Amino acid sequence: MAIRVVNTPAVRIRRWIAATLLATVALVVAPQAFAQGSDEAPASDTHVVSQGETLWQIAQDITPAGDDVRDTVEIIKSMNMMDTATIVAGEQLLIPLYG
Repeated sequence: MAIRVVNTPAVRIRRWIAATLLATVALVVAPQAFAQGSDEAPASDTHVVSQGETLWQIAQDITPAGDDVRDTVEIIKSMNMMDTATIVAGEQLLIPLYG
């Protein structure tokens, strides 16, 4: 059985309309889908790293009593898309607000 592809002007117009409609729906739905996860992100503030300061010290200063500083370090690294805990003076970091 052979499949025959019809490529008339009417078919091209229908394909163009379908593709345009699909792209429009994607542009409307995609931002809403990604925005749903933003409720889980912690509130944040910006911290400018001082000379000699370490990520551990920053995390220790903001970690609530009874919580693990290592968890805060990992949250800061994640919020700033850091692979390591290395920071430099003058760098701006997003840090979580605990309240």
